[in-house]
Amino acid sequence: MSKLRFFVSTLALVWLPNAQAAYSGSLSFVQPTGTVQTTDSIPVWLKLSLDAASEPLVFNSIGGGNPPFGINPANYPTSFSYYNSNTSQSSYINDGVLIAVDSISFSTSIACTGTFLGDSCSLAPYEFNFNDSGPDSILAKQDISLSPGDSLEYLLGTFKPNNGTAPAGNYEFYESGLTMYFYGTVRAPKLDDNGAPVLDGSGNPVLVDFVNAEGSLEIAGTECTSQNIPNCADIFTRTVVAPVPVPAAFWLFGSVMLGFVGCSRRGVVTRLV
Repeated sequence: MSKLRFFVSTLALVWLPNAQAAYSGSLSFVQPTGTVQTTDSIPVWLKLSLDAASEPLVFNSIGGGNPPFGINPANYPTSFSYYNSNTSQSSYINDGVLIAVDSISFSTSIACTGTFLGDSCSLAPYEFNFNDSGPDSILAKQDISLSPGDSLEYLLGTFKPNNGTAPAGNYEFYESGLTMYFYGTVRAPKLDDNGAPVLDGSGNPVLVDFVNAEGSLEIAGTECTSQNIPNCADIFTRTVVAPVPVPAAFWLFGSVMLGFVGCSRRGVVTRLV
């Protein structure tokens, strides 16, 4: 399958480091508290809110148009990672310019913190399944257009009890992030062995193109992190309770009542006939 590549012509002509993207926002839990049973799956909804001072967030997943994917080139990242398949070495690029865009996409993330998942996301009472498709997923939205101060709700994913049931108790979860990833060709100054830019005969930096480079921008995150959890309030909590068994005497009483109802109905039918 051929790969579409979108060239940013205004940036391909000269080397000019970009300013860091001015997107700033926050994530908050839509339903932060509740009570569920030990066998229930638990959906986690988040609200993305852009700050009043943020750049507008306009995104089109198809990639066509100008600018590509709807993202202003002035808001592209300037730091990238690059993997050289010929040498099997990875390197980091600073002051890079994304001159040809292969793709731009969103990524959601969670931290293995809190009592839902524990510190390692293994051997925990719950497993987490990300929502990466359907109308409620931010990853599957074709168009996003948010002005400063606007908000958007999306289903991050679902906690599912391991082995079908979880121990009763109080559970908490608090850390998630939303990141935008950029893939394409990056133009950056060539560096010598000491990390200094290599200059040509006119004193200008020698530029090198890095194909299949990757960069990212953090769009928003939750208030609570593993560093500030004792001092923040926006936590997703659920009280998990075991189902209350119905006494056998209740079922016996219920069956007797059904018998009376059946007799009454038959009596009514007889009188109507």
